[in-house]
Amino acid sequence: FSSFLFATLAAAYIGESMEGHH
Repeated sequence: FSSFLFATLAAAYIGESMEGHH
């Protein structure tokens, strides 16, 4: 479960970094 949570947070963080703030 930890890996899943980490992956989710990482994806969200990377998504914001690439797309920027909406």
